[in-house]
Amino acid sequence: MIRAIVVDDEPPARARLSRLLKDGGGVSVVGEAGHALEVQDLVRERRPDVLFLDIEMPEMRGTTLAASLPEPRPFIVFVTAYERYALEAFACDAIDYLLKPVSRPRLAATLERIRERLSRQSFLEREVATASALQAEMWPGALPAIPGFDCAAASLPARGVGGDFYDVFAVDDDDGRWGVLLGDVSGKGVAAGLVATAVQGRVETAARHARLEPAALAGALNADVFASTDGRRYATLVYGTLDARARTLALVNAGHPAPLVFLPGAPGVRALTSSGPALGLMGTARFEALHEALPPGSLFVAFSDGVIEALDAADAEFGVDRVEALVAAHGAGTAADLCASLLDAVRQHRGARQHQDDVTVLVVKSET
Repeated sequence: MIRAIVVDDEPPARARLSRLLKDGGGVSVVGEAGHALEVQDLVRERRPDVLFLDIEMPEMRGTTLAASLPEPRPFIVFVTAYERYALEAFACDAIDYLLKPVSRPRLAATLERIRERLSRQSFLEREVATASALQAEMWPGALPAIPGFDCAAASLPARGVGGDFYDVFAVDDDDGRWGVLLGDVSGKGVAAGLVATAVQGRVETAARHARLEPAALAGALNADVFASTDGRRYATLVYGTLDARARTLALVNAGHPAPLVFLPGAPGVRALTSSGPALGLMGTARFEALHEALPPGSLFVAFSDGVIEALDAADAEFGVDRVEALVAAHGAGTAADLCASLLDAVRQHRGARQHQDDVTVLVVKSET
């Protein structure tokens, strides 16, 4: 039985497609949605095999929504009245592209293709999918509401289970301080995912319970990673303590791509470069804290190397310049919209070469 969710902002079109799926047999429609904002929670709760997704919708386009879904993603079938979006749709790894009104024979062929894909999944693939789902459950869904700030993050693992990780959590419930974290473990797959999950858990423990400041936290974490992996794996990381009342960020960058700070009225962009080595390369290491003011209207954008090192068909990297241009174009919107736009742009840049590296973005916006 194929589990399907139908997403279309037009109720008659949504009802017709749901009816066709049910009439065709072997399909259970486990959910419907009229706009994109409902879909992420619905996918997480119902875990469908396939998402039938309209493209032209208010609030968020279907291709942008598809790019924002965390792994393991369901199969994507775009259903639209327009032919012109086909290339954009297949850049999102869509399994099919159906034109409205959808005919029964055409839909039957799509469902048969999905059944073939599902039947080819090996036991190992199912195990990896299960591990990926468990890892996704350990990540925060919607980030916590921080007074005066809008925060969002999104991640696309390259192999279902990824080495990237992120978190935003309260360091102290009384003094308005919040931990902001994004990191990347060397390698891909299940082994990297296990280390990533362990590192993420240790960061929150060290910050909330041991009360370690960013530089001391990085030093302790470095010793932990080195001891547990014997130097065979390392992790890059940016971790900061955000003081929401003072609108300041104390941050350590352990060998990670430099996060960017966009300040209102200031020319250019500030890059917060490394203040210490990657974690786990040596038994002991020194780290320094970087301090940054985040006045109203400013943006803090962190990302994994899978963003800027993403390659297109000509082996051209996505690069930091494209990140800056996207922030300039979409920075006035919400943090979630900016994350989705960045992930969508990386997907389009990679084209048919989607499974290169984990891609993760975290945005902290200081509201006016």
